[in-house]
Parts: sequence; C-alpha cells; structure tokens
Amino acid sequence: MARQKLKLRAKMPRKYDFWLHLSALVLILFGSLMILSTSVGSTSQNDTLVVAKVIVKQTLFVIASYVIMIFLANNFTMVRARKLSRVVGWALMAACSATLLFVGVNGSRAWIRLGSVTIQPSEFVKVYMVVLIAVYVEVAGRRNFDWWTIIKTPFFYFCAFVILVVLQRDLGTLFVIGMLAFISFLIPSHKNLRLVQRIAKIALVIGSVAFLFLMTSPGLDLIGKLPVPSHVVTRFANAVNPFADPYGDGYQSVQGLVGIASGGLLGRGIGQSQQKFGFLTQADNDFILAIVIEELGIFGLSIIIIGYVIILQRLFHYAYRTKSEGYKIILIGTGMYIFLHFFLNVGGVGGLIPLTGVPLLFISSGGSSLMSIMSAIGISQAVIARIRRQGE
Repeated sequence: MARQKLKLRAKMPRKYDFWLHLSALVLILFGSLMILSTSVGSTSQNDTLVVAKVIVKQTLFVIASYVIMIFLANNFTMVRARKLSRVVGWALMAACSATLLFVGVNGSRAWIRLGSVTIQPSEFVKVYMVVLIAVYVEVAGRRNFDWWTIIKTPFFYFCAFVILVVLQRDLGTLFVIGMLAFISFLIPSHKNLRLVQRIAKIALVIGSVAFLFLMTSPGLDLIGKLPVPSHVVTRFANAVNPFADPYGDGYQSVQGLVGIASGGLLGRGIGQSQQKFGFLTQADNDFILAIVIEELGIFGLSIIIIGYVIILQRLFHYAYRTKSEGYKIILIGTGMYIFLHFFLNVGGVGGLIPLTGVPLLFISSGGSSLMSIMSAIGISQAVIARIRRQGE
C-alpha cells in the first residue's frame, strides 16, 4: 500500500459538514466580538493599548486555530493517529510537567508562560484522550482481545495525566478529562468490555451522588475536613450560597449574577456592560457569559445555545450513522467535550455548581482552549468526510 502524503490545503476536504463548519465559525466570531468588548474594561491610564493588543492576540489565535482545524480535517486518519499516539502523549506529559515550574494563578499551576502569551497543555489532553481511546478500540475491532489488552495503553496515559493535573491543582480540567475518558470508554460494544463498562457506570452513579451530597451543608463540613486546597472548599461554599460573603470569597460569583440579572431580553447594548469595569476580574474568560447576557440579554445567550445545538446535532447525527466504533468515540467525545464545558461554565457562572475555571468554548478568551476545540472539530470533520464518502 502506497504511503499517503500529508495534504497542505487551504480548503476543507470533500464531503465535510457545512453546518458544523459554519456554526463553529459564527461562535468564534461572536466570541471574539465579546472578548473585544470586555477588553475595554481593562483600559487604564497606564496601558491605553489594551484593546489593540487584544485584537492582535485574538486574531492570531483565531488564524492559528483555523489553520490547525483545516490541517487535521485534511490529514487525520486512524493509522496516523496510532503511529503518533506515543510521541504526542509523551510530549503532552512533558508540557504538563513544565507548568509546575511557573507561578500559579488562583491556586492553579496549569500554564506555561512565554512573555505575554500563556499555553495550557492540559487543554489538548482532552482531545488526545478521546482520540487515543478511539484508536485502541478501533484496533481491537472484532478481535477477541481481553479488556485489559484494549485499555491498558489509554489507561496508562490517563493515570499519568490525572497525576499531573492534580499536581497543577486544576479541578475543572481534571473533571473534564475524567468524564471524557469514562464516556469514551462506555461507547464501544466490544463483548469483553461489558463487565468493566458496567463497573464504570456504577462508579459514575456513585460519583454523581457524592457530588450532590457535597453541595449540602453536611457535605461542606466534610470537604472542610478533607486534605483539599482551600480554594476548592471556597468554591463549593460559594455554590451553596454566594451571598454568605458577598464582599469576600463570594464577590466574583455575586457580580456575575448581577450582570446576568441586569441583562433582560435584549441587554444594555453591545459594549455597555458595567460589570466589566473592574467588578469581574475574569470578564473575558470564566465570566464572559455574564457579560454576554448583560450586554445582549437572552438574545446573546440564544446565539451561543443555537450554535452549540447545531454542532452537537451534526456530531451525534454522524456518530449514529457510522458502524466504526472508533469514529463514534471521536464524534461523541467531541460533542461531550463541548457539552461538559458548557455545563461547567454556565453552571458555575449561574451559581448552580462550584466554579471550575473551565472556559466557555469558542467564546472565552484563551488560545489553548480555542486551538484545542478547533483541533477536535478538524478531526471530527475528517471523520465525517470519510463517513459521507463511504456512504456514496
């Protein structure tokens, strides 16, 4: 078989999904507009070029993300993914380890700092774990491999990344990686995986019940006695009642709720947010949803939700059309990646669950999260194009 060469194209592959592509681009452009709007609140007499810097930085991130997406859409294959899986895995472990050498932010040490640019390697781990599990499940195929032979390599990398993210003290990323790995593992129907999958489902149920318990007063008392970072305890307490300390630990949560409450149906108008002027310190990232609703109201929130719904519908549509379990894992895994971020960000900003520092994908600022999700979209488009061509 002739070795396939990498394709360097400026267009998407034949039979890609147009609506998935368009929805991602609309969300990115909308997010860039909101990031630009929030940057106005950071302007000061000492730095009047904040807006210009944000425009340049965001433009570079968008271009880089789009290029990565097109490259992967044209070149991703299961064969290439398997050949490069170990190299990419060890490179990500090295990058995640390097973050521990830098000063932490808000109790977390998840970033590599290169001047004014920061990189969060753990964002790319989310996509990597989904693809890694998909590759090894695809290799198993209809072969009579035992369950350990199928999952031992993904399990090794999963444990390594969990340890590194725990050391980084990044609760949100740890939760997303864990959930993506569990969900991806539950998708295949290989007969030798059924018993272990049943155990994993039980573990998910127990974990869900435990989480709900921690959101009660006895649960908060228990957290306070456990050897967990103080900022984790604070976030659980704020989720239960952010108004218990509105001028202290609950200040950001309360200001986010104020922004949401003042938005109404159509909002104050683009650029007219008051909360971005020093009230919300993470206005362009963790709390950007509060600024969106304050300025554009329910209308702005609807743009995000409609974009997300279209993307998820297209991903799940093709997941149910293909017989390849590897492709199913990639498509459903990408969809769950988007959904988990939406759930954690919106739930945290809305005061329903503890804040996790998880960005709202496509909308929040952050080059790492944007490049990571666009990598997942590119891989999904490669899979979709293959599914559609095979169906002709």
